[in-house]
Amino acid sequence: MDSNDKNKFSDIDALLRGIFKEETLREMFEKRMFELGVNQTSVLKMLQMERKTLLGILDGTQKRANLANLHNLAVFLNVPTEDLIKKHISQLEKNSENDESAANKKKFIRENFDLIVLKKSGFIEDISDYAEIEKRIVNFFGFDSIFEYKKRSFETAFSAGIVVPKKMHTRDFWLTSVKSLASKLDNPYHYDRQALIDYFPQIRWHSTNVEYGLINVIKSLFKLGITVVYRAPMSALHLRGATFSVNGKPCIALTDYKGFYPTLWHCLIHELYHVLFDWGKIKENQYHVTVDQEVSLSLDAAETEADNFAREYLFSASKLENVRLYLMDYEYIKEVAKANHVHPSIIYIYNAYDQGATDRMVWPRTKRQMPDIKQALYRIDMQWNSPASLEDIARKLKIEIYN
Repeated sequence: MDSNDKNKFSDIDALLRGIFKEETLREMFEKRMFELGVNQTSVLKMLQMERKTLLGILDGTQKRANLANLHNLAVFLNVPTEDLIKKHISQLEKNSENDESAANKKKFIRENFDLIVLKKSGFIEDISDYAEIEKRIVNFFGFDSIFEYKKRSFETAFSAGIVVPKKMHTRDFWLTSVKSLASKLDNPYHYDRQALIDYFPQIRWHSTNVEYGLINVIKSLFKLGITVVYRAPMSALHLRGATFSVNGKPCIALTDYKGFYPTLWHCLIHELYHVLFDWGKIKENQYHVTVDQEVSLSLDAAETEADNFAREYLFSASKLENVRLYLMDYEYIKEVAKANHVHPSIIYIYNAYDQGATDRMVWPRTKRQMPDIKQALYRIDMQWNSPASLEDIARKLKIEIYN
């Protein structure tokens, strides 16, 4: 083969590499600026974004990307937001491939996990043993590498909606865990909104059965295409529940909010409201998070409506006003609760919410009327100190609950 032939084939190889090489986000961005005849400064003003944030998205170094920023950049590049997110995640993964050293793993763990919270919950034993921490996280999620967590938590972070705490590591970990669990449960049933509406009147009555009521509702909702999962709380979590999409179907995550049995039911109805009336938005954005009211200075209209709906459905304010004078007569309240198909503790806790600001003893009195929440949860409550992986947990729950 003479030199001309070698050069010809070399040129062909180079041409083919150019054809099939996937453009990076930075290359797409620079190409778009050239097409529009604009510079980076003017684009930053247009996107209302800082230069550091933009470059972090383009180069896959941004640890937390805001969905609004990703959407605005996608509009500028004239590509679907989902495609841009996939490209960004791909770049994150490529960057992680070069970070396999022990020092980088240690740095990654410090930057992405609140080790003190994980130790308090019993998930890890020693905040300084990074090799064991890495092993625990990898085994729990079923990862091949600790760096896979960046992709999962990123998917959670960009779509988590309301962001309240300054430190999001605990919330990201909890949400990533529940979404991964729901994915492994892999609900085979089609989501049927009308069937949910038809089933709704029956839900309230199940609250009267502390030991089996919640489990029975979870089983019924699963067959309507709605997966309800429970994960134990963690300190500084600051959320009451979440609704998200897995494989295009609604999933609801609940937690033990301050140990009150009625709150499980209020949160479940609250999240089901979002499934009924906000599903299109949730499906598009992947997540809706219901935050702790004590750390959220204000709730948006959708949250207020969901809370009001849950309250009216379980035991309305007007009904409570009619029986408030008789709350000291527990036997009478039991009869009222029975007639309204709810557990008596629901009446007492709504009264405590109403009177808590003016009566400092209302909560201690209310706690005496609360059933043991562990009775309702022990079949679905996998504590953080359990050595089981999410795969193991899902397998057990499939046999016992989701079948």
